Amino acid sequence: MLATGRGASGYGSLPSPRLSETFHLAHLLAEGIGDTIRVSLAGPSKEEVKTGFEILKSLNLREKGPILVACPSCGRADVDVLKLTASVEKFIKEVKTPLKIAVMGCEVNGPGEGKDADIGIAGGNGRAIIFRKGVKVKIVAESEMLEALMEEVRKTEAEMAGS
Repeated sequence: MLATGRGASGYGSLPSPRLSETFHLAHLLAEGIGDTIRVSLAGPSKEEVKTGFEILKSLNLREKGPILVACPSCGRADVDVLKLTASVEKFIKEVKTPLKIAVMGCEVNGPGEGKDADIGIAGGNGRAIIFRKGVKVKIVAESEMLEALMEEVRKTEAEMAGS
């Protein structure tokens, strides 16, 4: 276990500790020093371990489960990005495959901005684009977008398990 704490004060509540810890630990982890992180938070201890694991995943030092990236929800967003992201987060808790999943708010820039993601969704006006590595797979109605994304995640998981 690698400890780099700041004394008894810790780092406060989410999400600022994630950013701070990532910054402070990235160099050490990149050098191969440490492989387990527990981040001190003012909150439930299970969140400390979860935050540490997410930091390791974001640095590509752990390959278990998906990484979720989402756009910052600018004025171009045609869907409720925060609501969609929360829904996707709930779904991917059961996913064990190391996938990068993007949730983007607009169909104009979304696929390009999320092109490094294995799978992504970009909201449009009453519809959404499902894409893989920035390439459009299909267009679905907004009411079907979450299910369509989940279907694509399952399909990708099956493909990866078969290879």
